[in-house]
Amino acid sequence: MLVEQQALGFDLLWLSNVQSAFKNEDGLAHLQGLMDACADLNFEVIIDTGFTPNWYGHRNLDVELKHCGETIDAVEKYFGDHKAFFGWYIPHEIYMTWGDFRNYIDQLYPAIVKRCKSVSDKPVTLSPFFILDRDHIFGNFQYNEPEAYTAYWTQLIKRSGIDIIMLQDSGEHFSYVTNAMRRPFFEAMYNACAASGAKLWGNVEVAEFVCESPAKYVELYGKIHHSQVKDPPWRAVPIPRLAQKLTLAAQYCERIVCWGYQQYGRPDLGEKAVVWNQEYQKYLKGVDL
Repeated sequence: MLVEQQALGFDLLWLSNVQSAFKNEDGLAHLQGLMDACADLNFEVIIDTGFTPNWYGHRNLDVELKHCGETIDAVEKYFGDHKAFFGWYIPHEIYMTWGDFRNYIDQLYPAIVKRCKSVSDKPVTLSPFFILDRDHIFGNFQYNEPEAYTAYWTQLIKRSGIDIIMLQDSGEHFSYVTNAMRRPFFEAMYNACAASGAKLWGNVEVAEFVCESPAKYVELYGKIHHSQVKDPPWRAVPIPRLAQKLTLAAQYCERIVCWGYQQYGRPDLGEKAVVWNQEYQKYLKGVDL
């Protein structure tokens, strides 16, 4: 799979839930083999720091930090000096936080960054998202304007010492989301990173939930979160649309990562994925990297 990804221009692998690999010898051997393969192909690897189930619900700082610390120590023990190991990833993804949750994040992020830096002084990354749902269609989430997003993330990045923000680009992941809707939040996070000294990368998602508009979504599914939709119509993002997303991210970001390739883009998924790969390679030939 790494060779296939390299043919698409990939040069970095982002690993999440590695904590499960440390539970037995087979898991560790598989992870070791993957890391070695990345080194052989000159891939860099970002490894996550672990999380507990429902971390955002129980908000027990001592429990969370103990669990993350164990994962961080295991990563350092086995891969701290590995050629492919580029940096850490905090998997506690948020939009913005308020009240008690904000206080929790204000303590959690700096503590994880400090723990990471204490064992291996490599870049610490985070991949936050933004919410476009002004009308509370998908849940009772608070919406804030991009200006508030800038202010929030400027202070949080400064407080935490995070090195790289990998901004998710699709809001609620729907195919009706446009670059005009995304751009204000890219600008907001660009300004926050500039003010706080962090680097901005783009997390350009290559998978999306097919729906033509919020109104059509309500008509089809009601006012529920898309994770509750039975047989949701996910797909690999069509290449012309993906090219637009990549162009937008490139205007603000130093580097680009992605989510969704494993689930929807790799060629062993079937004929549609094979065609998608071929079309992306054609697109890639015309891009000035």
